[in-house]
Amino acid sequence: MAEISDDQLREMAQHRGLKLVKSRRRKPGTGDFGKYGLTDLSGTALLGISDDGLTASAEDIQDYLRTSALGTWRQSAETTPDRPASPKKPRAPEPDEEDLPNRRRSKPGRPARRSAREEPAPEPRKPEAKARPRPALRLVPKAEPESKPKPEPEPAPEPVLRVRAATAADADALAKLLNRMGGVSIDHAEGAANLAKVRKAKGGMIVAELDGIVACCAWAVVPTVHRGAIGRLTVLVVDKAHLRRGIAKTMLATVEKALAKAGCRQVEAMSDITINNSHNFFRSLKFEQTSYRFVRSIDE
Repeated sequence: MAEISDDQLREMAQHRGLKLVKSRRRKPGTGDFGKYGLTDLSGTALLGISDDGLTASAEDIQDYLRTSALGTWRQSAETTPDRPASPKKPRAPEPDEEDLPNRRRSKPGRPARRSAREEPAPEPRKPEAKARPRPALRLVPKAEPESKPKPEPEPAPEPVLRVRAATAADADALAKLLNRMGGVSIDHAEGAANLAKVRKAKGGMIVAELDGIVACCAWAVVPTVHRGAIGRLTVLVVDKAHLRRGIAKTMLATVEKALAKAGCRQVEAMSDITINNSHNFFRSLKFEQTSYRFVRSIDE
């Protein structure tokens, strides 16, 4: 038997006045998957419907519908009586020429002229409405979306000042800063050696970094009999391009913490007498001028 689709089964059932029911299972092998049933229009079960679900296959439904269709046809043929043949209507006699006084008698050999049928007069044609001219299309230019203003680039963040202890790798940068002082000229090797001597004498040196080393500050611990250990600033240099930005104050605060840790109660600054700006700087930080500094070279 050829395979039949669900739509064909449903259409066959409708022709018989029945209703096709199909399982709602979608997973093969579960419950009554792929099974069918038949009911009449009132919902009474006819085939393939049980308490456990649907039980009829597509072939069962097809056989049932075909069998019921054949039985219905046979029952209809047996119960319908034969129709009697319809009696033929007698043909009306043709009228004699005497019965037609108002009609013209046809001459022998000439057919009688029939009266023409009066046909209804044709209705007057309505004038065709003139087609309205369509308005000309006007092209409207597409509005361009408003261009959003480009956000202004954010300014680059300023570099953060970093203060740290000087190392031997900073010798070149330190030599450039120290050589700007009057009467000073050192190279890489000499700067690295002097830094080592300062550390050995319990002194120290720090550098300030922004976009490179821009300042340095060195100190020493000087033991004295009359005042004990004194912290002495030996170098404080800031690059000219970075003056008046608080770099020297930041380094001085770091040095004072280191000197206090080393047992110093006082800090003194060694400043060149010809550098007036440095004098005013120390006075602004409450340094007092308490003595003069005299220097001369030692003859070898």
